[in-house]
Amino acid sequence: MTTQSLSEATVAIDARALRARHRTIHGVSIGILMLDTGFQRLPGDIGHGVTWPFPVQYGLMTGITGPQIMAATSGDANAAVPLIERFVEAAQQLVDLGVDGITTSCGFLVAFQQALTERCAVPVATSALLQIPSVAMLLPRRQRVGILTARAASLTPRHLLAANAPTDLPVAGLREDSRFFCNNLENAPRVDFDEQAEDLIECAERLFRAHPETGAVVSECSNFAPYSALLSERFGVPVFDIVTMVEWFQSGLRPRQF
Repeated sequence: MTTQSLSEATVAIDARALRARHRTIHGVSIGILMLDTGFQRLPGDIGHGVTWPFPVQYGLMTGITGPQIMAATSGDANAAVPLIERFVEAAQQLVDLGVDGITTSCGFLVAFQQALTERCAVPVATSALLQIPSVAMLLPRRQRVGILTARAASLTPRHLLAANAPTDLPVAGLREDSRFFCNNLENAPRVDFDEQAEDLIECAERLFRAHPETGAVVSECSNFAPYSALLSERFGVPVFDIVTMVEWFQSGLRPRQF
């Protein structure tokens, strides 16, 4: 074996040693940082356990709500610093338990992507919006990625730049008087799937009417994932969400054996 080969082998061994860390839990790759919410989460939602075909570990961001995150990530960047510290601390707690990657339950947290990757010991995928560049590369010429979001006024160029996405993409948000939006805002303990589906379909219809060039959808809001199949069938386009993001993430953290 040459000197170079010995050196490369040593580097590989060192890398494996770094990955072989102490764990309190085993067999769980994905850690999910959940905002402090009380609304009913349906199968397909990031916060419903049956959504996942693999085990996940949840961590609760006590006292941090969706409206707080929307305000902090669309306003003064300095105001977000204390929140970032909370997320770094919570992510480290999940890493100490034994997870190999971190995600979150709010797509607006893409604004914290760089700060978290710089401070966390494992890979981080904050938001479904991170899929936009890859999805855009898949589309036929002249088609664009459209974004469905919980609140269009809160989705700013800052969020899109954090996802390495163009800042002029088509966007549509829930109506703020819609039942879906109010259920989340008011932490409704019971929600109606069909009622919320109607609100989201109306939102998507506005997107496609205003931007017929939309060739695929990425849903910012993690609560939209239970409706992705319905949207894809209704509008005839691929739909990407937090579930497609996390399943892709997991497939890299724990590759299939053949």
